[in-house]
Amino acid sequence: MSDDYDPDPERVQESAVERRRERTSVVEDELGRVGIFDETKYPVTSEELAVEYGDEVIDLPNETESLGSVFDRLVDERFESPEEVREAIYNELTGEAAGPEEYNDERALGELDDDR
Repeated sequence: MSDDYDPDPERVQESAVERRRERTSVVEDELGRVGIFDETKYPVTSEELAVEYGDEVIDLPNETESLGSVFDRLVDERFESPEEVREAIYNELTGEAAGPEEYNDERALGELDDDR
C-alpha cells in the first residue's frame, strides 16, 4: 500500500454500517436463541440478572461474551420488563442508535420470544 492511498470515505462508511448491522442481527438472534428473561420476576436489577444469567454466552462475530460481563457494565440498572433488559443488552453490545437513520420500528422485541 502506497502513502498516497486514499480510501473512498463513502465505501468505508458503508462497510462500517454493514458490520454494525451484522453484529446487531447476531445479537438479536443470540438473545432469541437464549430465550431468557421472561421467567424473571420484575422489577429486577442488573446485579440479580448477572447472578441468574451470568454464565450464558453470546456468540458474536469474531468473539464471544458472557451476559455476566454485559450486566457488569450495567451497574445499578433496574428493569421493569424483559423488553427493557433486551434493549439494554442490545445497546451495550451494539451501541445505541446514532440517529433516525438507524431506527428500526419493525424490530419487535416480542418476536424474539416467539423464536424459542
